[in-house]
Amino acid sequence: MRCLPHPARARHSLVLLDTEGFPDHEQDDEDAFSRLFVLNVLLSSVFVYNSRGDGDPQTQLERLTYVRELSQRVRVLPECCEPWDNSVLLSTILPTFVWCLRDVVPDPQLDWELEEEQHNLDSTVSATPGADHSPTRCIQSTFSCRKLFRFCPPGLDGEWGMPPAPLGPLHPTFQGQLEHFQQYVLSCEPKTTLGKHLIDGTFLAGLLERIVELLGRDETILLQEVCKELLEATMPHEVEGCRTPSPLGPVLESRGAASAAQPLRPKPKVEAVVVLQASSAPDRDGTRGDSAQASLWDPAQATSATGPICLVENVPSQGLQVNREALAQLQARSQPVVVVAIAGLYRTGKSYLMNQLAGKRTGFSLGSTIQSHTKGIWMWCVPHPRRPGHTLVLLDTEGLGDVEKGNAKNDTWIFTLAVLLSSTLVYNSLGVIDQGAMDRLHYVTELTEHIQAKAASGAGLAAAGDGADFVRFFPAFVWAVRDFTLQLRLDGRDITADEYLEHALRLKPGDDQCAQTYNLPRLCLHHFFPTRKCFVFEQPAHGEYLHRLEELHDDQLDPGFRKQAAHFCAYIWATAQTKALPGGHVVTGKLLGDLVVTYVDAICSGAVPCLENAVLALAQVENSVAVEEAMARYRTALGPWSVLPTETLSELLALHAQAEHDALEVFMARAFKDEDHLFQRSLKLDVELSKLCAANKQASHDRCQAVLLELSGDLEAHIGSGTYAVPGGYQRYLDERQRVVEQYQEVSRKGLMAVSALQEFLRSQDAVADTIREADQSLSEHDKELAGQQARTEAAEHEAAARRMAQEAAEQRRQEAKRSQAEHVQQLEARLETERQQLLAEHQQALDHKLKEQERLLHQGFQHQAEQLRAEIRGLQRQISQSRRQTCVLF
Repeated sequence: MRCLPHPARARHSLVLLDTEGFPDHEQDDEDAFSRLFVLNVLLSSVFVYNSRGDGDPQTQLERLTYVRELSQRVRVLPECCEPWDNSVLLSTILPTFVWCLRDVVPDPQLDWELEEEQHNLDSTVSATPGADHSPTRCIQSTFSCRKLFRFCPPGLDGEWGMPPAPLGPLHPTFQGQLEHFQQYVLSCEPKTTLGKHLIDGTFLAGLLERIVELLGRDETILLQEVCKELLEATMPHEVEGCRTPSPLGPVLESRGAASAAQPLRPKPKVEAVVVLQASSAPDRDGTRGDSAQASLWDPAQATSATGPICLVENVPSQGLQVNREALAQLQARSQPVVVVAIAGLYRTGKSYLMNQLAGKRTGFSLGSTIQSHTKGIWMWCVPHPRRPGHTLVLLDTEGLGDVEKGNAKNDTWIFTLAVLLSSTLVYNSLGVIDQGAMDRLHYVTELTEHIQAKAASGAGLAAAGDGADFVRFFPAFVWAVRDFTLQLRLDGRDITADEYLEHALRLKPGDDQCAQTYNLPRLCLHHFFPTRKCFVFEQPAHGEYLHRLEELHDDQLDPGFRKQAAHFCAYIWATAQTKALPGGHVVTGKLLGDLVVTYVDAICSGAVPCLENAVLALAQVENSVAVEEAMARYRTALGPWSVLPTETLSELLALHAQAEHDALEVFMARAFKDEDHLFQRSLKLDVELSKLCAANKQASHDRCQAVLLELSGDLEAHIGSGTYAVPGGYQRYLDERQRVVEQYQEVSRKGLMAVSALQEFLRSQDAVADTIREADQSLSEHDKELAGQQARTEAAEHEAAARRMAQEAAEQRRQEAKRSQAEHVQQLEARLETERQQLLAEHQQALDHKLKEQERLLHQGFQHQAEQLRAEIRGLQRQISQSRRQTCVLF
């Protein structure tokens, strides 16, 4: 067992159970493995069956013979005497069954079909006809949710069935398959019992003990009794006197209608049933099955129930305006965002595609007339279907080219915002990719006039060389060609949609104005966008139904279109990257909202949106918040531990050091573009340490004073009553005072001021001691002089001890300052190295893209255009070289 914090669910634990491998052949202890299988199934919310792909896959599944004993060893209700009854009930509560078929030869067609079928196990394997008790048939009858994931060999060496060397590279295909498997498992709901009780560690431990006990005695496991017993032990206040309706009731009530062949049986009494509730992963539309009623949803994971909302309003008389309500919704999301924007001519079906990406039939309004329906930019935030802990932000933009708009500049800004805000841009068009389609995509040729990568000296002018930098931060480009009726064939051979797009983007030879006009949009698409992808779509339905697409169910759509739309959605979900700023800083909903405001304000003021300025402005806000969060983390880290006073200064400094380490980690995780480290310097944790030390000293002083006051109570009373004003009283006074000192020294947790407080107390007694000594008639003058000298010697020793402690404390503070400086430098160097590596990766990616484009141009004979890229390539190579040599002045 391994328990980890759940990576996708706050305040949840992920419990991983790795079990002993099942035997390859029959052995004497088959019964032990059968019991182990039952235990695994009952403890888990997702059960993974792992097998190798050698031989017939169906045979691999048939080897899981232990599944046939589930219904014999486990019963839900005592009344379920018939196996059919028990199987029906088991199927409602058992975990998701996931079969991982390992080391199989990649089959793109089969893998795609699995992806489209949501990895449904039954789409690939089926029970042998007539084999009612085969393992496959038992899996189908007892597990209601069944999934299949295929994996190629993990290593790059091509040796089937061989694991990769330690720390060796993994095969890219295996990495992608593993990611899909992880995303599915992590999206499954927590394990629960009936009555919406989430299972915690205590319940799971009790369940483990009870099942092992019953299996050891070879007794039938009655889930109703086991779970009810555990609930009464762990939550008696919730169970006692409750008769919770069971979700199994409707299943039992409807089974007669579901199978007329089954004889009628008396319905068992299920009012008080307490059984394990199966968990479920999200359905394709983002909803969940009945078992989701017991789950806890993170408020930050706002569901799609809020629906689309206008983010940027396009007011004819006032231009673009940010909708504050939508902005508040976006900025409330602290998760990383994957932003997919769609742009294109009006009335081309953009909104329908975005609804598909949201996993819904309706959402973004489609409209059914010749007029443009979407105005401005509409936003829909939904949980990402493949990436736990991420939000998918869909941006549906106003249709371009609306003749009623009357302001072409407005279209350019809408397209520009779509480029600036998205991590994947979908361009939607009708028919074919011809010169007309390219002419309508003239917005891409104007981007250098409306976007700046770096701040320029001339206001409103794009900085020189901005176009060369666009590839570093522009989104991936996806061209969706709707109502495509041609065959994808070229020169007598079948081609892919991507090849069709690249063929359409080929340049025309020549340097005349006609060739330059023809080539310009194609060159921009090649130079600006890091990746290009194309999808072609058939018409979704017959013409008379097109105006009400959102009313049509899937089975009313053209099968070819359904398959193309599913392929498109799967690609976007799998490949659309998390939105990031240059330098790799991940964009959250809060940051995306700030970007929207920054860009729209720049447009409305007549300026050109500048990415560098926007990033710096965001950095100022984010770094200020990072300072606040770091200071809050510092104080929180001290909270549970700083029970002042501490016994030693070293103990206090250790607490401070750990709190400072945590605070710096919080700051480094959020801060970016902290020029000259101004915000990091503003943390002033040394000031916090001084305050902490002062508070620690005061707490120590107060405690010591209180202890001395209590211990010296009798001494003061005797002094006041004249007890020591008798012959021999001075010695008696000294003895009493020494007892107070000894008792004081035995008290723990007095803190740093223990010696100083004692010295102060003894000084306060000097005058009293002198009076008692002079009045003691039993002492000679010589004795009195010796006693006085001894008292002065003791006082000097106490003062010397106090000075030594002060010097030691000062030295410890100096060492702490050095340690703190080293801590700041270490964490800053780590962050700067991460940023440097990210910058190198961005420059290298841009260089690779430019080299590829140059090679393509040379291959096609466009020497002049290839030579123009040479300057950009040299510039990128210089930047890479500088980044590798980069050093930074630290503090």
